[in-house]
Amino acid sequence: MAAPRVRVALPWLQAALAEASATDTLPAMNALRWLGGHGRRVSGEPRGWREWLLEPVGGTDLLSRWPAGPTLALENGLTATGAGCWCVAQPVHFAAGLDHLRLAPLAEAALSADEASALGALVSSHFGTDELAVAAFVHGTWLLRFTRSIDCSTQPPDAVVGQNVHDFMPAGRDGARIRSLMNEIQMLLHEHPVNQRRERGRRLPVNGWWLWGFGDGVADAPGTGIDRWRLRSDDRWLRALGHALGSDAGDITTGGSDTLRGDTFIALSQPPARGCEESLSSVDAGLLSTLATHVRAGRMRSLALLVGRTTWQIESSTRFRFWRRPVAVSQWLA
Repeated sequence: MAAPRVRVALPWLQAALAEASATDTLPAMNALRWLGGHGRRVSGEPRGWREWLLEPVGGTDLLSRWPAGPTLALENGLTATGAGCWCVAQPVHFAAGLDHLRLAPLAEAALSADEASALGALVSSHFGTDELAVAAFVHGTWLLRFTRSIDCSTQPPDAVVGQNVHDFMPAGRDGARIRSLMNEIQMLLHEHPVNQRRERGRRLPVNGWWLWGFGDGVADAPGTGIDRWRLRSDDRWLRALGHALGSDAGDITTGGSDTLRGDTFIALSQPPARGCEESLSSVDAGLLSTLATHVRAGRMRSLALLVGRTTWQIESSTRFRFWRRPVAVSQWLA
């Protein structure tokens, strides 16, 4: 069997490196530095990490043909007849800045089953079934079913964390209505007993739902070629897409030693630990160290590594270039 090609997306890593550098808590990052020293920076910026990851087999429009809402509904066995639209509703905490709202880390707004049940029932009873229905709470998010098609472009919530939410709000023909719905849900959640209990327990309240991933349905599966790749990710949208298209898709944490048995996509969408320094140490000693070991042993044909907005290409032949030295972490921050 030919050595595999591997693409790895770590969208959060660049920001974590910058934060740790600024606070003088940066770990050694030996594996990342070695990979950088044996690769080359690829010019240009990818559109988004999911698009970049899947482009070799799905083209530039794969995700637009498989929106998150209907893809996750399909994965979870949810069906509906007649006209309508699916979307994802992510529980979030809008944090107040000096002159804007920003999105707190998604893990800080994670809900227990009881909390999700209470908030879902509140929104469901408020809207009834005239416009939307709260269909299910799966993998930490709600799936909503709208009674009509929605023409709205949105951003995944992980792309908005730490940013001014005004710059990422829903747009398009129905964007104004979706923004209005999000504001209405914010008012419903304000001072809800669930959030009061969270605040007493020194946890962030869930003061909003981020609506995204609108779509009436999904495209036909044949012809993408993703079934010839292995997909390992903690991102539920990508895993649902992989399953639907016949890929051997699974959680990155359960990939095991056979993760690189064939051409492989790997994406770790969120830091593996709560602390910045701990997350950096974990990913360098774990995933990045494993990748470097495979490169040194000639077990992969090529490795494309996306760190934030920086992309590096490492070819198998570089393992023979013993004179190359690890690069400084600053090279990954440019």
